[in-house]
Amino acid sequence: MQSNNRIRLLFAGDFCCKPTTTLISPSEEIKRLLSSCDCRIVNFEVPLKPDIELPERKEERFFQNDDAPQFLRNLGFDLFSIANNHTFDWGEEGFKKTKAALGEASFGAGTYEEAYQVKEIEIYGIKIGFLALSFAVYTWPLQDAEKREGLGCAYLNDLQVNHIIIDAKKRLDYLFVLPHDGIEYIDAPMPETIARYRDFIDYGADGVFGAHPHCPQGWEEYKGKPIFYSLGNFFFNSKKDTLYRATNRAHWYEGRCVVLSIENNQLLWEVINTRNVNNIALEIDHSEESTRHNEFVCGLLTNEQAYNEYISPIIHKQVDSYLSKMNAMFQPKSLKQALKALRNCLFGKNKNTGAVSNNKDLLYLFRNDLRRAQMLRFLLGRIK
Repeated sequence: MQSNNRIRLLFAGDFCCKPTTTLISPSEEIKRLLSSCDCRIVNFEVPLKPDIELPERKEERFFQNDDAPQFLRNLGFDLFSIANNHTFDWGEEGFKKTKAALGEASFGAGTYEEAYQVKEIEIYGIKIGFLALSFAVYTWPLQDAEKREGLGCAYLNDLQVNHIIIDAKKRLDYLFVLPHDGIEYIDAPMPETIARYRDFIDYGADGVFGAHPHCPQGWEEYKGKPIFYSLGNFFFNSKKDTLYRATNRAHWYEGRCVVLSIENNQLLWEVINTRNVNNIALEIDHSEESTRHNEFVCGLLTNEQAYNEYISPIIHKQVDSYLSKMNAMFQPKSLKQALKALRNCLFGKNKNTGAVSNNKDLLYLFRNDLRRAQMLRFLLGRIK
Protein backbone atom coordinates (compact mmCIF):
# COMPACT_ATOMS: atom_id res chain seq x y z
CA MET A 1 0.00 0.00 0.00
CA GLN A 2 1.40 3.37 -1.01
CA SER A 3 0.92 6.65 0.83
CA ASN A 4 2.50 10.05 0.35
CA ASN A 5 1.71 10.94 3.96
CA ARG A 6 4.44 10.39 6.53
CA ILE A 7 3.21 8.66 9.67
CA ARG A 8 5.13 9.36 12.88
CA LEU A 9 4.78 6.90 15.75
CA LEU A 10 6.41 7.55 19.12
CA PHE A 11 7.36 4.69 21.46
CA ALA A 12 8.22 5.46 25.09
CA GLY A 13 9.38 3.18 27.91
CA ASP A 14 8.07 2.53 31.42
CA PHE A 15 5.88 5.04 33.23
CA CYS A 16 4.97 5.10 36.93
CA CYS A 17 4.28 7.99 39.28
CA LYS A 18 3.14 7.29 42.84
CA PRO A 19 2.97 10.94 43.95
CA THR A 20 0.49 13.15 42.13
CA THR A 21 1.55 13.83 38.55
CA THR A 22 0.87 17.53 39.11
CA LEU A 23 4.42 17.60 40.49
CA ILE A 24 5.87 16.66 37.08
CA SER A 25 6.87 19.45 34.70
CA PRO A 26 7.45 18.21 31.13
CA SER A 27 9.68 20.53 29.15
CA GLU A 28 8.39 22.40 26.12
CA GLU A 29 10.78 20.31 24.01
CA ILE A 30 9.12 17.14 25.23
CA LYS A 31 5.68 18.56 24.51
CA ARG A 32 6.67 19.58 20.97
CA LEU A 33 8.15 16.16 20.33
CA LEU A 34 4.96 14.39 21.38
CA SER A 35 2.69 16.77 19.51
CA SER A 36 4.68 16.19 16.30
CA CYS A 37 3.62 12.54 16.17
CA ASP A 38 0.44 10.89 14.92
CA CYS A 39 0.30 8.18 17.57
CA ARG A 40 2.14 7.84 20.89
CA ILE A 41 2.56 4.58 22.83
CA VAL A 42 3.85 4.11 26.41
CA ASN A 43 4.12 1.24 28.89
CA PHE A 44 1.78 1.90 31.82
CA GLU A 45 3.95 -0.08 34.22
CA VAL A 46 2.07 -0.06 37.52
CA PRO A 47 -1.68 -0.34 38.26
CA LEU A 48 -3.95 2.02 40.13
CA LYS A 49 -4.70 1.04 43.71
CA PRO A 50 -8.23 -0.23 44.37
CA ASP A 51 -10.18 0.62 47.52
CA ILE A 52 -9.82 -2.86 49.01
CA GLU A 53 -7.63 -4.63 51.54
CA LEU A 54 -5.40 -7.47 50.37
CA PRO A 55 -3.41 -10.00 52.43
CA GLU A 56 0.05 -8.80 53.40
CA ARG A 57 3.01 -10.07 51.44
CA LYS A 58 6.75 -9.69 51.71
CA GLU A 59 7.13 -8.20 48.24
CA GLU A 60 5.94 -4.62 47.83
CA ARG A 61 2.73 -4.01 45.90
CA PHE A 62 3.38 -1.13 43.52
CA PHE A 63 0.71 1.36 42.51
CA GLN A 64 0.55 4.79 40.98
CA ASN A 65 -1.57 7.88 41.44
CA ASP A 66 -5.09 7.92 40.06
CA ASP A 67 -4.25 11.02 38.01
CA ALA A 68 -1.55 9.22 35.97
CA PRO A 69 -3.81 8.19 33.04
CA GLN A 70 -5.05 11.74 32.48
CA PHE A 71 -1.54 13.16 32.80
CA LEU A 72 -0.36 10.91 29.99
CA ARG A 73 -3.38 11.72 27.86
CA ASN A 74 -2.73 15.42 28.36
CA LEU A 75 0.83 14.84 27.13
CA GLY A 76 -0.66 13.28 24.01
CA PHE A 77 -0.32 9.55 24.58
CA ASP A 78 -2.88 7.52 22.66
CA LEU A 79 -2.11 3.88 23.53
CA PHE A 80 -1.02 2.14 26.73
CA SER A 81 0.65 -1.25 26.99
CA ILE A 82 -0.35 -2.97 30.22
CA ALA A 83 1.43 -6.30 29.66
CA ASN A 84 3.99 -6.20 32.48
CA ASN A 85 4.95 -7.91 35.73
CA HIS A 86 3.19 -5.35 37.96
CA THR A 87 -0.18 -5.35 36.21
CA PHE A 88 -1.75 -7.58 38.87
CA ASP A 89 0.10 -6.29 41.94
CA TRP A 90 -3.30 -5.32 43.33
CA GLY A 91 -5.15 -8.33 42.03
CA GLU A 92 -8.09 -8.31 39.71
CA GLU A 93 -9.67 -5.28 41.38
CA GLY A 94 -6.57 -3.19 40.76
CA PHE A 95 -6.44 -4.39 37.17
CA LYS A 96 -10.11 -3.60 36.57
CA LYS A 97 -9.71 -0.09 37.98
CA THR A 98 -6.67 0.51 35.77
CA LYS A 99 -8.40 -0.90 32.72
CA ALA A 100 -11.45 1.28 33.33
CA ALA A 101 -9.25 4.39 33.62
CA LEU A 102 -7.31 3.66 30.42
CA GLY A 103 -10.27 2.29 28.48
CA GLU A 104 -9.92 0.79 25.01
CA ALA A 105 -6.57 2.55 24.60
CA SER A 106 -4.94 -0.15 26.76
CA PHE A 107 -3.90 -3.56 25.49
CA GLY A 108 -1.91 -6.65 26.45
CA ALA A 109 -3.90 -7.88 29.47
CA GLY A 110 -7.36 -9.12 30.39
CA THR A 111 -9.00 -12.42 29.58
CA TYR A 112 -6.91 -14.81 27.53
CA GLU A 113 -8.53 -13.59 24.32
CA GLU A 114 -8.20 -9.92 25.28
CA ALA A 115 -4.56 -10.23 26.33
CA TYR A 116 -3.45 -11.75 23.02
CA GLN A 117 -5.49 -9.43 20.86
CA VAL A 118 -3.53 -7.16 18.54
CA LYS A 119 -4.40 -3.49 19.03
CA GLU A 120 -5.22 -2.13 15.58
CA ILE A 121 -5.40 1.46 14.35
CA GLU A 122 -5.55 3.14 10.97
CA ILE A 123 -3.70 6.34 10.01
CA TYR A 124 -3.93 7.82 6.50
CA GLY A 125 -5.34 4.53 5.28
CA ILE A 126 -2.40 2.54 6.68
CA LYS A 127 -3.36 -0.33 9.01
CA ILE A 128 -1.03 -0.63 12.00
CA GLY A 129 -1.07 -3.17 14.82
CA PHE A 130 0.57 -3.44 18.24
CA LEU A 131 1.10 -6.64 20.22
CA ALA A 132 2.09 -6.28 23.90
CA LEU A 133 3.74 -9.22 25.68
CA SER A 134 5.26 -9.95 29.10
CA PHE A 135 7.46 -12.56 30.76
CA ALA A 136 4.93 -12.53 33.63
CA VAL A 137 1.38 -13.65 32.96
CA TYR A 138 -0.03 -13.37 36.47
CA THR A 139 1.70 -15.41 39.14
CA TRP A 140 3.28 -18.18 37.09
CA PRO A 141 3.48 -17.86 33.30
CA LEU A 142 3.45 -21.54 32.34
CA GLN A 143 0.58 -22.41 34.64
CA ASP A 144 -1.70 -19.53 33.65
CA ALA A 145 -0.89 -19.75 29.96
CA GLU A 146 -1.86 -23.41 29.94
CA LYS A 147 -5.13 -22.90 31.82
CA ARG A 148 -6.23 -19.98 29.63
CA GLU A 149 -8.62 -18.96 32.38
CA GLY A 150 -9.13 -15.86 34.45
CA LEU A 151 -7.20 -12.65 33.82
CA GLY A 152 -3.58 -12.17 32.90
CA CYS A 153 -1.05 -10.73 30.44
CA ALA A 154 0.00 -12.10 27.08
CA TYR A 155 2.93 -14.46 27.71
CA LEU A 156 6.06 -13.67 25.72
CA ASN A 157 6.99 -17.28 25.07
CA ASP A 158 3.54 -18.68 24.38
CA LEU A 159 3.90 -20.42 21.02
CA GLN A 160 0.59 -18.89 20.00
CA VAL A 161 2.43 -15.54 19.75
CA ASN A 162 4.28 -16.68 16.63
CA HIS A 163 1.00 -17.54 14.92
CA ILE A 164 -0.61 -14.29 16.04
CA ILE A 165 2.17 -12.35 14.31
CA ILE A 166 1.85 -14.38 11.11
CA ASP A 167 -1.94 -14.02 11.01
CA ALA A 168 -1.91 -10.31 11.92
CA LYS A 169 0.44 -9.47 9.07
CA LYS A 170 -2.10 -10.88 6.60
CA ARG A 171 -4.50 -8.03 7.41
CA LEU A 172 -2.12 -5.28 8.58
CA ASP A 173 0.40 -3.13 6.75
CA TYR A 174 2.65 -2.89 9.83
CA LEU A 175 2.87 -4.78 13.10
CA PHE A 176 4.99 -3.78 16.10
CA VAL A 177 5.74 -5.97 19.13
CA LEU A 178 6.12 -4.45 22.61
CA PRO A 179 7.73 -7.08 24.88
CA HIS A 180 8.23 -6.56 28.61
CA ASP A 181 11.23 -8.70 29.46
CA GLY A 182 14.93 -8.73 30.31
CA ILE A 183 17.03 -8.51 33.48
CA GLU A 184 16.57 -5.34 35.53
CA TYR A 185 19.30 -2.70 35.76
CA ILE A 186 21.54 -4.38 33.15
CA ASP A 187 22.22 -2.29 30.05
CA ALA A 188 22.72 -5.18 27.63
CA PRO A 189 20.17 -7.84 26.62
CA MET A 190 20.63 -11.51 27.46
CA PRO A 191 21.42 -13.89 24.56
CA GLU A 192 17.95 -15.45 24.84
CA THR A 193 16.35 -12.01 24.60
CA ILE A 194 18.25 -11.24 21.41
CA ALA A 195 17.17 -14.55 19.89
CA ARG A 196 13.49 -14.14 20.86
CA TYR A 197 13.19 -10.54 19.69
CA ARG A 198 14.76 -11.48 16.36
CA ASP A 199 12.18 -14.27 16.20
CA PHE A 200 9.44 -11.66 16.20
CA ILE A 201 10.95 -10.07 13.09
CA ASP A 202 11.42 -13.48 11.45
CA TYR A 203 7.72 -14.21 11.92
CA GLY A 204 6.74 -10.91 10.32
CA ALA A 205 6.87 -8.07 12.86
CA ASP A 206 8.11 -4.73 11.55
CA GLY A 207 9.76 -3.58 14.77
CA VAL A 208 10.31 -4.49 18.41
CA PHE A 209 10.28 -1.97 21.27
CA GLY A 210 11.20 -3.54 24.61
CA ALA A 211 10.80 -2.47 28.23
CA HIS A 212 11.33 -3.78 31.80
CA PRO A 213 15.11 -3.53 32.55
CA HIS A 214 14.58 0.08 33.80
CA CYS A 215 17.61 1.27 31.90
CA PRO A 216 18.20 1.85 28.19
CA GLN A 217 19.79 -1.01 26.32
CA GLY A 218 21.15 -1.12 22.80
CA TRP A 219 19.28 -1.39 19.55
CA GLU A 220 20.00 -2.87 16.18
CA GLU A 221 18.67 -3.13 12.66
CA TYR A 222 17.76 -6.72 11.89
CA LYS A 223 16.60 -7.60 8.37
CA GLY A 224 15.92 -3.92 7.83
CA LYS A 225 13.70 -3.64 10.94
CA PRO A 226 14.48 -1.97 14.30
CA ILE A 227 14.85 -3.91 17.53
CA PHE A 228 15.08 -1.82 20.69
CA TYR A 229 15.86 -4.12 23.58
CA SER A 230 14.89 -1.65 26.30
CA LEU A 231 13.70 1.95 26.12
CA GLY A 232 14.36 2.42 29.83
CA ASN A 233 12.16 4.58 32.04
CA PHE A 234 10.15 7.33 30.40
CA PHE A 235 9.41 8.47 33.96
CA PHE A 236 9.41 6.19 36.99
CA ASN A 237 8.89 7.15 40.63
CA SER A 238 7.27 4.39 42.68
CA LYS A 239 7.94 6.05 46.05
CA LYS A 240 5.70 8.28 48.15
CA ASP A 241 7.40 11.58 47.36
CA THR A 242 9.88 13.16 44.98
CA LEU A 243 12.90 12.99 47.30
CA TYR A 244 13.84 9.33 46.77
CA ARG A 245 16.92 8.73 44.59
CA ALA A 246 17.77 5.39 42.98
CA THR A 247 21.47 5.93 43.55
CA ASN A 248 22.39 2.25 43.19
CA ARG A 249 20.74 1.79 39.78
CA ALA A 250 22.76 3.12 36.86
CA HIS A 251 20.77 4.85 34.11
CA TRP A 252 17.51 4.61 36.10
CA TYR A 253 16.62 8.21 35.26
CA GLU A 254 17.38 7.87 31.56
CA GLY A 255 14.93 6.92 28.85
CA ARG A 256 14.83 6.60 25.10
CA CYS A 257 11.91 7.66 22.96
CA VAL A 258 11.81 6.36 19.41
CA VAL A 259 10.10 8.27 16.63
CA LEU A 260 9.36 5.77 13.89
CA SER A 261 8.43 7.28 10.52
CA ILE A 262 6.55 5.36 7.86
CA GLU A 263 6.73 6.88 4.40
CA ASN A 264 6.42 5.25 0.98
CA ASN A 265 6.68 1.76 2.49
CA GLN A 266 9.92 2.65 4.25
CA LEU A 267 10.72 2.70 7.95
CA LEU A 268 12.98 5.36 9.42
CA TRP A 269 13.68 5.86 13.10
CA GLU A 270 15.16 8.49 15.33
CA VAL A 271 16.19 8.03 18.98
CA ILE A 272 15.61 10.85 21.44
CA ASN A 273 17.33 10.66 24.83
CA THR A 274 15.16 11.77 27.75
CA ARG A 275 15.80 12.28 31.44
CA ASN A 276 13.80 12.39 34.66
CA VAL A 277 15.29 15.24 36.70
CA ASN A 278 14.76 14.94 40.48
CA ASN A 279 11.40 13.22 39.98
CA ILE A 280 9.81 16.55 39.05
CA ALA A 281 11.01 17.37 35.52
CA LEU A 282 10.90 15.45 32.26
CA GLU A 283 13.36 16.72 29.68
CA ILE A 284 15.15 15.82 26.47
CA ASP A 285 18.71 14.83 27.34
CA HIS A 286 21.31 16.48 25.11
CA SER A 287 24.30 15.31 27.17
CA GLU A 288 27.32 13.72 25.54
CA GLU A 289 27.27 11.09 28.27
CA SER A 290 23.98 9.63 27.05
CA THR A 291 25.14 9.75 23.44
CA ARG A 292 28.34 7.89 24.33
CA HIS A 293 26.37 5.31 26.28
CA ASN A 294 24.14 4.69 23.25
CA GLU A 295 27.20 4.13 21.10
CA PHE A 296 28.64 1.71 23.64
CA VAL A 297 25.56 -0.49 24.17
CA CYS A 298 24.73 -0.55 20.45
CA GLY A 299 28.34 -1.40 19.68
CA LEU A 300 28.08 -4.52 21.83
CA LEU A 301 25.41 -5.88 19.49
CA THR A 302 27.69 -5.61 16.47
CA ASN A 303 30.79 -7.12 18.08
CA GLU A 304 30.31 -10.69 19.31
CA GLN A 305 33.57 -10.81 21.23
CA ALA A 306 32.95 -7.50 22.99
CA TYR A 307 29.40 -8.59 23.81
CA ASN A 308 30.51 -11.92 25.29
CA GLU A 309 33.26 -10.28 27.33
CA TYR A 310 30.74 -7.80 28.72
CA ILE A 311 27.78 -10.10 29.37
CA SER A 312 29.59 -13.17 30.75
CA PRO A 313 30.69 -11.56 34.07
CA ILE A 314 27.16 -10.19 34.49
CA ILE A 315 25.62 -13.65 34.07
CA HIS A 316 28.27 -15.11 36.38
CA LYS A 317 27.43 -12.59 39.10
CA GLN A 318 23.72 -13.35 38.77
CA VAL A 319 24.30 -17.11 39.04
CA ASP A 320 26.57 -16.66 42.07
CA SER A 321 23.74 -14.80 43.77
CA TYR A 322 21.24 -17.57 43.01
CA LEU A 323 23.62 -20.29 44.22
CA SER A 324 24.31 -18.42 47.44
CA LYS A 325 20.61 -18.09 48.25
CA MET A 326 19.91 -21.69 47.34
CA ASN A 327 22.78 -22.84 49.54
CA ALA A 328 21.43 -20.85 52.49
CA MET A 329 17.99 -22.40 52.02
CA PHE A 330 19.00 -26.02 51.43
CA GLN A 331 22.03 -26.58 53.69
CA PRO A 332 22.46 -28.72 55.69
CA LYS A 333 19.59 -30.81 54.33
CA SER A 334 19.09 -34.15 52.68
CA LEU A 335 17.94 -34.17 49.06
CA LYS A 336 14.38 -34.88 50.21
CA GLN A 337 14.48 -32.00 52.67
CA ALA A 338 15.98 -29.67 50.06
CA LEU A 339 13.24 -30.49 47.55
CA LYS A 340 10.61 -29.91 50.22
CA ALA A 341 12.16 -26.53 51.06
CA LEU A 342 12.09 -25.63 47.38
CA ARG A 343 8.46 -26.69 47.10
CA ASN A 344 7.55 -24.56 50.09
CA CYS A 345 9.38 -21.59 48.56
CA LEU A 346 7.42 -21.88 45.35
CA PHE A 347 4.03 -23.06 46.61
CA GLY A 348 4.03 -22.89 50.41
CA LYS A 349 1.64 -20.92 52.57
CA ASN A 350 2.58 -18.48 55.28
CA LYS A 351 0.94 -19.74 58.49
CA ASN A 352 0.11 -16.22 59.70
CA THR A 353 -1.32 -14.63 56.55
CA GLY A 354 -2.12 -17.55 54.26
CA ALA A 355 -0.15 -15.80 51.52
CA VAL A 356 2.14 -17.73 49.22
CA SER A 357 5.74 -17.68 50.45
CA ASN A 358 7.84 -15.24 48.47
CA ASN A 359 11.59 -15.50 48.38
CA LYS A 360 11.85 -13.04 45.52
CA ASP A 361 15.25 -14.05 44.20
CA LEU A 362 14.51 -17.77 44.11
CA LEU A 363 11.04 -17.22 42.72
CA TYR A 364 12.56 -15.14 39.93
CA LEU A 365 15.06 -17.91 39.25
CA PHE A 366 12.46 -20.62 38.81
CA ARG A 367 9.63 -18.57 37.33
CA ASN A 368 11.57 -16.37 34.92
CA ASP A 369 12.74 -17.86 31.63
CA LEU A 370 15.84 -15.67 31.38
CA ARG A 371 17.04 -16.38 34.90
CA ARG A 372 16.54 -20.11 34.47
CA ALA A 373 18.55 -19.86 31.26
CA GLN A 374 21.42 -18.25 33.18
CA MET A 375 21.44 -21.16 35.61
CA LEU A 376 21.43 -23.64 32.72
CA ARG A 377 24.45 -21.86 31.25
CA PHE A 378 26.24 -22.52 34.51
CA LEU A 379 25.11 -26.15 34.77
CA LEU A 380 26.12 -26.86 31.17
CA GLY A 381 29.54 -25.34 31.74
CA ARG A 382 29.05 -22.39 29.41
CA ILE A 383 30.25 -20.09 32.16
CA LYS A 384 32.90 -21.05 34.70
